[in-house]
Amino acid sequence: MPRRRRGQRRVTSRDVVTRDGSVRRIANVGSLTRLLFAVATVAGAYLIPAIDQPSAHADPVTTTATVLKVVDGDTVDIVDDVRGRLRIRLLGIDTPETKKPGYTVGCWGPEASEFATTTLLGQRVAFITDPSQGMYDRYGRTLAYLDKADGWDYSIEAARAGMAHAYVYHNNPSARADEIAAAEQEAKAAGRGLWGPPCNSQTASVPN
Repeated sequence: MPRRRRGQRRVTSRDVVTRDGSVRRIANVGSLTRLLFAVATVAGAYLIPAIDQPSAHADPVTTTATVLKVVDGDTVDIVDDVRGRLRIRLLGIDTPETKKPGYTVGCWGPEASEFATTTLLGQRVAFITDPSQGMYDRYGRTLAYLDKADGWDYSIEAARAGMAHAYVYHNNPSARADEIAAAEQEAKAAGRGLWGPPCNSQTASVPN
């Protein structure tokens, strides 16, 4: 072990060697600990990537049904744990026609049906009615939103993907009309789905 020169102070565990080579003594071990912690914290801010926060777009829900069949982009069949099989007409949206007797298939209708198949078929969902819209339409279909367990809302996401128009029945907006309209505007601005070519928003069916 090399000897210290005369006048040279012993470096201990309480000393810190600075950039210029000089030795600085920390007044107490607590101060040293705080210094080291501060250095580690600053370094960590550059070395550790930020952790993505979970999406807070919706609240979790309890699922009570399974999607059995997709009729088209806004109509599906479910089997509820208590009520049995129901045909659901999704609230707040309208997708191009694909099966209306005597009418042509609307532009982007098949794509909307495929979107429903991909996102809903076989999935567990909660069907949520809206008192402002009534329980059934004139065809006897149950009017409802379909949400997945994490709160993912089909009506909102179909509008966001450009698979559906926002729809207000008889000038009576549904409880989620504002969210659906905002999602539709997002799709429109991006030219997604039926808002882009070849439809350019023109999706009406006409008599054969």
